[in-house]
Amino acid sequence: MKIILLQNIKGKGKKGDVINVPDGYAQNALLPKGLAKIATSTELNKIKLAEKSLELKNQKDIEHAHRVLSIVNGKNIVIKEKLNEKGSLYHAISLKEITKAVHEQLSVSTPDSMYCEKYALKDSGNYIIELESYGKKSEFNLSIESK
Repeated sequence: MKIILLQNIKGKGKKGDVINVPDGYAQNALLPKGLAKIATSTELNKIKLAEKSLELKNQKDIEHAHRVLSIVNGKNIVIKEKLNEKGSLYHAISLKEITKAVHEQLSVSTPDSMYCEKYALKDSGNYIIELESYGKKSEFNLSIESK
């Protein structure tokens, strides 16, 4: 019997997989427990449509990420903060503050997942910030200056 798994089943497959199992196993174990449903043509078409829409969404996400990386690449971002006598910051500049500065100065949103490292910058100066998404890399210059 051809079935669609509704949950991961060890030794059989993952959620969403279409597999063949003996009729008795399907009728006595999988179907009554809600672990699977019968793979009708309607259900198989639903799965194909869902996969196609997911693939389309992924393609749009990739295009958007590449567009963001090309906008940010080579740009200069400036963050102005109060410094102590030694030229150090009173608090570390975190990834959250970097993404906020990029958004304010370039009008583009860069999710935390794009950044190659988790930054916590504690001194003034110039830094090269690296981004990566879907195999494409980019970098921009970050300057931390005194207010």
